[in-house]
Amino acid sequence: MPSNDVDVVVVGAGVSGLCCAAHLLHEGLTPTLIAETPEVGWALRSANLGKSSKGFVQHPMMQQNLGGGSWFNAARIVNADVTYHIGPALHLLNKETGARAELKACPSASAILGVLAPLVPFPLDDMRSELERVLNLGLMMTWDEMAALQRTPLVQWVGEQGGNEVLTMIMCVLAANLTETTPAVAAEYVSVYGMMAMLRGLVSGEAVVTAPCPDPWEGLCVPLGKGLDASGCEVRRGSKVSQIIIENGRAVGVALENGDEVRARAVALAVGNPRIPALLDKVYDEVSGALDYAAELLGHDACTYSLLDRDASGLTNMTMVADAMGNNLAYLFPMNSIAPTSTEEGKWLMCAQAQFSKEAYAEIGGNDGAVKHLLDLQEELFPGFADATVELKTMTHKHHWLNPLTHGPKLPAQSADVPGLYFAGDGSAPIQGIGVEGAGQAGAIRARQIAADLRAS
Repeated sequence: MPSNDVDVVVVGAGVSGLCCAAHLLHEGLTPTLIAETPEVGWALRSANLGKSSKGFVQHPMMQQNLGGGSWFNAARIVNADVTYHIGPALHLLNKETGARAELKACPSASAILGVLAPLVPFPLDDMRSELERVLNLGLMMTWDEMAALQRTPLVQWVGEQGGNEVLTMIMCVLAANLTETTPAVAAEYVSVYGMMAMLRGLVSGEAVVTAPCPDPWEGLCVPLGKGLDASGCEVRRGSKVSQIIIENGRAVGVALENGDEVRARAVALAVGNPRIPALLDKVYDEVSGALDYAAELLGHDACTYSLLDRDASGLTNMTMVADAMGNNLAYLFPMNSIAPTSTEEGKWLMCAQAQFSKEAYAEIGGNDGAVKHLLDLQEELFPGFADATVELKTMTHKHHWLNPLTHGPKLPAQSADVPGLYFAGDGSAPIQGIGVEGAGQAGAIRARQIAADLRAS
């Protein structure tokens, strides 16, 4: 069987795998990237509507505080043709009261509470000074200090700072809206890092929301793949891995379903957690706890993409909709405004997304019920929305993105049981970044670690 001798084989060509491969190149190593799908970044494909409109709900954060971040620097490393719009400020809408707020960049706790108050289901006056004190403790941390609290429950930390039950509940309401969940889920699962990273990224202006042109797949992932091709990294598209090759207890490459082998000094798994058991000869204890926890948190989303013949909503900003109790109901994305090149002339395009726990997804009636929830919500907010819709598409997929923001077990950076095996997906630790950027950071951080280990060996 043919074999390739490279430094590192990266399995999985989503954002984490693409960034891992690019940053390995930057470290002077030779990687091979295995895309198990027909093209890289397959999960970030858009919904195509009308003549040329593209709907998407993934808007990668560009993190200035992290030197631009993982995918931004990966594009520079491989000279990828990546361009993007910077999105306008996020808007908040309380469905019950009609209260609206625009999330201008808020560096201080006082400013943050000034715009987030409409989301809290009771007046903040009596708690405001204490809430500002605790919030400022989180705002004053370095990102490394925040990352060190990724295993610390938010509710525990608030209590350690002297916060009472009411203050803790307010923090959980804010965390729920930032992480697209409910206050109850936030209270049980969200970490200090999960709350504060989202707050500082989305609200404090430490990151900006982008819309790659024309979309995150064709405008970010595919160019990164082409850049890797041109930079000396072999990208094997449509190549399914059958197993990790382990010899003398060490990971030395991968075997592909077509019979090929790719031999390497190290193997980086940049795949979703559910894919991992099929790649290993056995599920080691260091892996099983993280996989079980991620499965417990596994949620579903529903996305609707409505192409309109008139401006039925009047929205110009990405808008987060909450109910009277602070539960996140949906995110709305007026694509023609926040990503102008996504929408054909003479049309308007509205995307909507809601996320559900496994239990809530079953209770609402699965995908059909979740889609109905989104369409009914948009019609309630914008009467006539349904009549203005000329084409509708829906999309659903399982989500793992909440996992990095929680305090439960994560995959280790490097396997203690199998030398040479690394975990580079966004279910691995340490955690940095938000959403797409969090996935990219997982790959970039692991690339630097692998490079240091190989230089030392």
